[in-house]
Amino acid sequence: MEYIALVVGTLFLAAASWHDLRTREVPDLLSYGLLLFGIAYPTIAAIVQWDWLPLAQMGIGLGVMLALGLLLFYTGQWGGADSKLLFGLGALLGLGFGNWDAILFLIFMLFAGAAYGLLYTLVLVIKHRKAFKQRFVALIREPRVKRLRIIVLASCFLLLVLILLAPMAEKALLILLVIAIYGLFYAWIFVKAVEQGILIKSYPVSKLTEGDWINEEVKVRGKHICGPKDLGITKAQIAQLKKLKVKKVMVKEGIPFVPSFLIGYLLLWFVGPYVYALL
Repeated sequence: MEYIALVVGTLFLAAASWHDLRTREVPDLLSYGLLLFGIAYPTIAAIVQWDWLPLAQMGIGLGVMLALGLLLFYTGQWGGADSKLLFGLGALLGLGFGNWDAILFLIFMLFAGAAYGLLYTLVLVIKHRKAFKQRFVALIREPRVKRLRIIVLASCFLLLVLILLAPMAEKALLILLVIAIYGLFYAWIFVKAVEQGILIKSYPVSKLTEGDWINEEVKVRGKHICGPKDLGITKAQIAQLKKLKVKKVMVKEGIPFVPSFLIGYLLLWFVGPYVYALL
């Protein structure tokens, strides 16, 4: 029956990834469909095997992923679709009593997400290199960034002095620390340039969809309609904007993250057994 979970879970995540890449949305049919299958599959397994263990593992996996998904959603790290898919995967994979599939999935997903996010960002930079370059240069010239750069350079200089005085065994560690501090400073500017130069766009209200992240507060006659503090714009807010004849709003696009779920899920099935063997 495990191959059923592999095939069906992969199909759900592949369809969700396609929708996320194409429209930046995941239909509720897929999110709730995966959750329903995630609950039904271990329930059927428990009945067939006449064993309470699959149900217990499903309950723990669902509970842990529910808590994590809600935390990420209400802190603004993830959208609702990502969280709902996580609920379904928690139920399907299960957790506890010797089953660590849900935890392994999270680890694989994070590594896959980092690699995928970097690749996706580089593609965006190449595709919009003019806008990225203009924003990157503008950020470097900002007074607060110049002051921060002076602090970073001063810190690196002090560490270089320490390297000269430090024992040989500690020199390599201090050199790596200098490289990390200097690299993280420019990585921060790189990320901000991508965000401000590429991901923040002016959207016609007619193209808004539920869950879009509004980057700037929208007020009409002093009344708040929507803004960055909202957990994504709602259908009611979109209708209100249309009624008030607001033409455009500033939206912050996110990187479609659902493909990381698919990669992490496949890694769990094909690489996970080797990890279990090592453990």
